[in-house]
Amino acid sequence: MIIREWLCEDAMTGETEKYLRPQDLRELGDDSLPQEGYMGFSIGARSASLRSFSSDRSNTLNRSSFARDSMMIEEMLVPTKDTVRTGLAWCPSFFLHVLPSVSCINPVFSCRFLVSFMVDARGGSMRGSRHDGMRIIIPPRKCSAPTRITCRLAKRHRLAYLPPMVEGEGLVSRLVEMGPAGAQFLGPVIVEIPHFGSMRGKERELIVLRSDNGETWKEHHCDCKVTELTSILNGMDEEMDSPAELEKKRICRIITKDFPQYFAVLSRIKQESDYMGPEGGVLSSEAVPMVKAAFPHGALTKKIRVGLQAQPVPEDIVRTITGNRASFSPIVTVEPRRRKFHKPITMTIPVPPRSKEAVSNGRKGEPAPCLRLLCSITGGTSPAQWEDITGTTPLSFVTDCVSFTTNVSARFWLADCQQISETVGLASQLYREMICVPYLAKFVVFAKMIDPIESRLRCFCMTDDKVDKTLEQQENFEEVARSKDIEILEGKPIHVECYGNITPLAKSGQQLVFNFYAFKENRLPFNVKVRDMGQEPCGRISFLREPKIAKSLPQSAICNLNFTLPTHRKNDKDRRHTFASLALRKRYSYLADPASSPQSPCERTDLRMAIVADHLGLSWTELAREMNFSVDEINHIRTENPNSLTAQSFMLLKKWVSRDGKNATTDALTAVLTKVNRMDIVTLLEGPIFDYGNISGTRSFADDSAVNCLSPSPCPSSLSSFSPCASRCLSLASFSPPPTLLPPCTCCHFPCVPPGPLLTTPSLYLNYSSIELFI
Repeated sequence: MIIREWLCEDAMTGETEKYLRPQDLRELGDDSLPQEGYMGFSIGARSASLRSFSSDRSNTLNRSSFARDSMMIEEMLVPTKDTVRTGLAWCPSFFLHVLPSVSCINPVFSCRFLVSFMVDARGGSMRGSRHDGMRIIIPPRKCSAPTRITCRLAKRHRLAYLPPMVEGEGLVSRLVEMGPAGAQFLGPVIVEIPHFGSMRGKERELIVLRSDNGETWKEHHCDCKVTELTSILNGMDEEMDSPAELEKKRICRIITKDFPQYFAVLSRIKQESDYMGPEGGVLSSEAVPMVKAAFPHGALTKKIRVGLQAQPVPEDIVRTITGNRASFSPIVTVEPRRRKFHKPITMTIPVPPRSKEAVSNGRKGEPAPCLRLLCSITGGTSPAQWEDITGTTPLSFVTDCVSFTTNVSARFWLADCQQISETVGLASQLYREMICVPYLAKFVVFAKMIDPIESRLRCFCMTDDKVDKTLEQQENFEEVARSKDIEILEGKPIHVECYGNITPLAKSGQQLVFNFYAFKENRLPFNVKVRDMGQEPCGRISFLREPKIAKSLPQSAICNLNFTLPTHRKNDKDRRHTFASLALRKRYSYLADPASSPQSPCERTDLRMAIVADHLGLSWTELAREMNFSVDEINHIRTENPNSLTAQSFMLLKKWVSRDGKNATTDALTAVLTKVNRMDIVTLLEGPIFDYGNISGTRSFADDSAVNCLSPSPCPSSLSSFSPCASRCLSLASFSPPPTLLPPCTCCHFPCVPPGPLLTTPSLYLNYSSIELFI
């Protein structure tokens, strides 16, 4: 049977008996979110299944209670009882944004806001209801007149220019739009924003950028000690977390006297900075204490802010990338870069681990023969370009450190490599790994049974996304696993392996993989089958940094999740009956019955576009922008198909093919899908699901009209007739019934439509030439 070709490698090698049993999975444990992580939700009754592998490590919500409670949290604004707020100035318009049940007589209470709230000279404190951790504090006598304070998360595409970021920096929160933009306060006010960056102890730090117009950005400086917060609050009875508590809760506190239009929170390598003048001074790194930069008297002619960064290089990453060929010191940077000093400054950097052996062997005061000093003088957002400057810069050992002088601020790196010619290449390869920004994200797995032995799985790697995904909820998926916060590197691939009583439906040797990008929809859809129907349909998903090479080599997983597939409901009707789901069901029937393979070019293109549209979901608007569709065109598609994301996605693809014609190739579609981080669909395009047509990546979607299914000989209406295989893919319900039915078309087995006037639908106005073009 054809199904056997899709079984995993264990099944192909005859080891189907050797899989993890339920008791094995319980003993292994996993990285599921603990029970206390679901505070505020109705947990529901626990079952004896593997939805809960251990009472202290794993828990899966009851789906109905989860959806109900999450909607209450999203839509309702419930006053909290644990904190006290100072009075606000209430006006009738305020009640459009807060609970009407709050009494406006008592000035001391707790409440939350959606987008905005009113405040006057009495001040106040408000927490955001949509995003936990968002808080704005306006102390008393800081607002000169009643003002509506606005705070919302802005979408990136609305900005003309994103914040400039150098290598190793990344946005750890969505851009925050403040209002009224340019508002001046009579004293400092406080804005707290949650973030999703991993600080790695003392290695990284947060910085805040501000923009008054959405085009130019600058760093926001407002140094405030903890002891000064009491005076800033000006008598408010408000709980203020310490810096350690803010770091634990992942909240960035901003103190400002005015509101820009946008705030941006970035993560970068920790930088020790201070104002340095003609008198000179010394900067030392807190992350790597042995790293120092000494400025002699006269090196600077005026007082400027000088920074020093030191990024440790873990030995395990060095061994993974370079093996035993090289060893590296921390990466040291002097900011601002590309500045020339009037007198050379002295840099001190610890030697790589391998070079310490040379020091212990008696070579003191001189460097090891293979120790090289690398330098990159590029600044700003330009990528680093490493050069070996050992021959022009004298090096000397000083207590397990190397000291040298330089008159230019730049990025420096020590490397110990046996093959000197390979030093720059290995350093560049390792540097690309080191500049990946770490985030704290969670893995969530949704499942939906197709039949008693087969299920659809959708894996997500989320940052601030709502776990209760709208698309999955509409398609009746159930959440079967959710992890705690895991550190993930942006832009890196995540490989997926399945164990237990389930096996993925993939070709032998083909591994499931998707990439992670912060604040984007990182989705991986695939199907699994139950190995043994006599056992519980439970399994384990492992998310790996590296692809699986051999079964004998253990892999260090980023995250492991145990789960149990939901029960199959025979009478459970789908809420989404669209042309795409019909086409997909027919497409999947081909996998079990090769004889039903679509033969006509018209039908092949129908199914290809339907499959892509069915997977696009909420990403279709972002894809439309990458395809250079205007806002008016996007809104037109949305208004013409208001009730179906799949219909909107399908209409977008049709318009794209109609507009680009021969340039609408699979390669072109793959390029734009890559830009919007829908690598799951790219993998789908390159996978076996499109093999039936043997369509190359350079062939245009419009090429399928070369053999026109509208005019085969069995169709009596010939050139002027319209085959319903095209109308079916638009919408079965939207077309008016044909006046006369002719014999069915051999390519689609639907009755042909006789020739007539322009085909009219509530949402489309098509003529025959345009139909022939993009089918």
